Amino acid sequence: MWTAALALISLVFAYTTVVNIVERPDGIKIAGFFIGLIILISLLSRIARTTELRVERFEIDEAADRFIDEAAAKGTIRIITNRPEESNTEEYRREIAEHREDHNLPRRDPILFLEVEVDDASELTDVMKVTGMEVGGYRVLRAESSVVPNAIAAFLLYLRDRTGKLPHAYFHWGSGNPIAYLFDYVAFGKGDTAPVTREVLRQAEPDEENRPAIHVGGY
Repeated sequence: MWTAALALISLVFAYTTVVNIVERPDGIKIAGFFIGLIILISLLSRIARTTELRVERFEIDEAADRFIDEAAAKGTIRIITNRPEESNTEEYRREIAEHREDHNLPRRDPILFLEVEVDDASELTDVMKVTGMEVGGYRVLRAESSVVPNAIAAFLLYLRDRTGKLPHAYFHWGSGNPIAYLFDYVAFGKGDTAPVTREVLRQAEPDEENRPAIHVGGY
């Protein structure tokens, strides 16, 4: 009996609420306006930050530290950016072969892989931790960040300042829709990485002579 009474009261309350909304929609309009305004401001704020470096400090582990120093001592620092799949020897061998063909990379220069994974696109941090590891003889630098292109750009500038050499970074073109990539970047911190990385670098370092080089090829 009490359950039926409560259900009836709930229905009456819901009906009354709907009637009030229909007859006096001003409250809903005002609430909707402020909700829309908050969403718009949040979106504009995120877009405004798309070309910021965001990373102010790096924590480099011993292996990564050694990889960087040895690469700088042997020649031009060449970085292949990679989205890890199997993370095995065959993947890295294939990536180097493709980039050598696309960009005619000198065999005397050492190559480092850089892999940046998105940990939480909503969590912004100014510290980037970089760890080094060897996979089948290939040297890999791995890091996490809320946004991939900005992290890569910041790391390239870090390499320049640390070694006194301009690093060269190599990318594949994305194979998807550019508009979809833009949405992925704004919402999830990743997308077609190469053009955004270049734009972040362009704004962070106006002098082309001191700007790390970006190379894009392949599919």
